[in-house]
Amino acid sequence: MTWQTTGFIQQKKTFESLIEQDALSHAYIFHGPEQIGKKLFAQDLFVRVNERDKFDATDPDLFMIAPKLAEDETKIYIEDIRNLKTFLSLRPYYGPYQFVIIDNAHRLTPEASNAFLKLLEEPTGQVIFILITSQPQELLQTISSRGQHISFLPHNDKVVFQSLIETKLSKTDQELLTALARGRIGWAITASESGNVKDIKQAIADFGTILKSPLAERMLFAKTLFEKQPYQEQINYWLAWAYVNRATLPNAHHVLSQLLMLHQYINQPQYNHRALLENTLINL
Repeated sequence: MTWQTTGFIQQKKTFESLIEQDALSHAYIFHGPEQIGKKLFAQDLFVRVNERDKFDATDPDLFMIAPKLAEDETKIYIEDIRNLKTFLSLRPYYGPYQFVIIDNAHRLTPEASNAFLKLLEEPTGQVIFILITSQPQELLQTISSRGQHISFLPHNDKVVFQSLIETKLSKTDQELLTALARGRIGWAITASESGNVKDIKQAIADFGTILKSPLAERMLFAKTLFEKQPYQEQINYWLAWAYVNRATLPNAHHVLSQLLMLHQYINQPQYNHRALLENTLINL
């Protein structure tokens, strides 16, 4: 099997050596910026270590945990860890390893963290845990200390562009996504999926219009955007576009600082999102 994830050359060499020496640890923490391909690398590792033909999320030797974003959940709860405990009580179906991949591991609640720690301290059988996070400092310290940390950095534009070559996108759209990705290969691949490029272009066009609009129209747009749902991804597009075009964007530092603050708070349910949208658009 060849590695499907482009880039991350050093990490691949490290794990190839560990696999050859049969020296894999039972727990790893993959940390780095969001959407740069950490989960893709973990999936590739599962395929490589267990000698599968390709990745299959329904493989009986694989257990994946992440916040249920489709159900408006932002945390990983103790119920998820209880289900994991049941999975680990079984023997590998094909083997040789059972794999546990926890995406956004910093989203574990305190109760879930403590329950997971017990599983991590007393691993049973041939199991490899991979915790994926963009905020390793938020992990329970006792969990963090029991895993080997693997750092992932953003890719260069060439690697991101290569990941889009086999898509049906035009070269112009591939170049647009490469620029907006800022090294985030996972983001670029997701953005290349059906319908997303059209949405991205529309979001960029809307943002350009907002910057030239009077306050009343900005308020109306904030109301419309809030009611449209989901709006978080559109804000991500604005931020990426503003960053890429910061050299020519009027008042770029101010615009970026406003969008960064909005991005920080808009994914946290305790804040009034409509007020955040209105205040940001007024102050651009």
